Amino acid sequence: MYDVLFLDRTHGERVLASGLAHDDACRIARAESQRRRVGRMFLAGSELGPTGEVIVIVESAPRAA
Repeated sequence: MYDVLFLDRTHGERVLASGLAHDDACRIARAESQRRRVGRMFLAGSELGPTGEVIVIVESAPRAA
């Protein structure tokens, strides 16, 4: 499962969607990055771009039972 986050250097992170399958997370990240006119990426090994705003896809944290 994956979460889609909006990251910016001023306000930190905001969860846009959570607990999604891979393809759904990609679809939402693509649509949000186009709407906000920012880049998108998988978080692992990536750095924020010069604007400091980006849509990222991360693995969802395990949920408590």
